[in-house]
Amino acid sequence: MNSSECVYFIITEKPKIPTHIKPGSICYMREYRYGSEVSTRSSLKRLSAEPLDSQYSLPYDIDKACMQKLNADEADLLLACQPESDRLNLFRNTDAVQTALTLTVGTEVMVEEDGEKLRGIIRYIGPMNDPNYSHPITGRYFGIELQGADKGKGSTNGTYRSQKCFSCEKNCGVFAPFSRVRPVVPTSRSPSMSMHHTQQQTESIIPGDSVIFLINNELRYGMVVDIQEEAGKPMVRIST
Repeated sequence: MNSSECVYFIITEKPKIPTHIKPGSICYMREYRYGSEVSTRSSLKRLSAEPLDSQYSLPYDIDKACMQKLNADEADLLLACQPESDRLNLFRNTDAVQTALTLTVGTEVMVEEDGEKLRGIIRYIGPMNDPNYSHPITGRYFGIELQGADKGKGSTNGTYRSQKCFSCEKNCGVFAPFSRVRPVVPTSRSPSMSMHHTQQQTESIIPGDSVIFLINNELRYGMVVDIQEEAGKPMVRIST
């Protein structure tokens, strides 16, 4: 089944029926069936959609008011994120999803692994399992080769089970969903800000470092993107 032949939805509210489907679940139906149901029943209140999280290939009639459409790329990215509650929060953070859609092989990123933020380069983007005959997508993951001082802090050489996704040295690779990956250089969807620091402070940090800083007496968290001299003073650019 081709992923482009389907229409995807995310459950935004818990439906009354069926009760086992959770908010954040992703469902799909064949595009031709969706078009047929919508065009022939103008007052349609339910759609017969199949949850992708379920091990059973069964469609359920789900209230349209509890669902919101996704395109195939958004559904694929979100499906890799667990649990469903986190997935729903990520869906509502449209900037995070749109930033992830701009990531390509070769992009420098920071990836969260075992509570650490590690620097690396994307070497692979795709599924960790082949789509089966019943489910068109299984989730889009990022294979990242760790760089510099973070080499050796990973868990793979680029192989997942017997599938060779990319090549790197032992324990120098990480597979992660987009929720744990951020570009080092922010995009228009990743707001950044500038702050002035003393020379002593800037000598102890480098691009890619996680930092805590103050704005209006409030603690904020971010990542150092760049350090430059401006008017004889060091300036640190931080991605929030």
